[in-house]
Amino acid sequence: MHSRVVIRSLVLPNGYIAAMDDGMISWRPNVGIRRNIKLEFPISTILAVGGANGKCDSIWCGDTRGNISQLSLPMLSVLKKFCLNSSSIRAICAVSSSSDKILAGTSDGEIWALGKEIPGGSIRLFSIGSAITSMKCSDENIIIQSGWSRYTFDWTGNEIDHHDHNKIFISKKIKRDNRRSKLLKFQIDNGNLPESVLLDLPVVA
Repeated sequence: MHSRVVIRSLVLPNGYIAAMDDGMISWRPNVGIRRNIKLEFPISTILAVGGANGKCDSIWCGDTRGNISQLSLPMLSVLKKFCLNSSSIRAICAVSSSSDKILAGTSDGEIWALGKEIPGGSIRLFSIGSAITSMKCSDENIIIQSGWSRYTFDWTGNEIDHHDHNKIFISKKIKRDNRRSKLLKFQIDNGNLPESVLLDLPVVA
């Protein structure tokens, strides 16, 4: 018998959401009755959004097969569903508190806009070519995190800024390797280590 495992969770003021590895989603209120719904695929990201009264009245769930569903709270009824025919949904963010439009990022690096304000319900905006880790947006820009890299785009997909923090770590690693190489060479020159150790050393810059 399969034992469900919680793979995503979201804590809200009046309860919490637990998403299982078999597609089951459970609303567990602080007071009241639990509600469950089983989606076709396990979800990979989840976002709660507020209604007109300022309370969280629905959640957006992206799954491992490129589907995005909006579920009501607390009943977990399916309000909307989009099939992007893409890879796993990695990030979802709301465009604004006054709009039902959201952005979704995939493991293939695609950025999609979804909502009733969009013709056809969904549109692919652009792609960055690498997996989306997280993102947020404003009226003018979309800020995307992809691993150690952070990008800023406008809404047409033009890149405004790019910070690759991975280059910092690579530079520091080279410096550490060079210091180690110099230290070991000094020890060999003083007869403390066999010359065979040098075979695995990086070139000293």
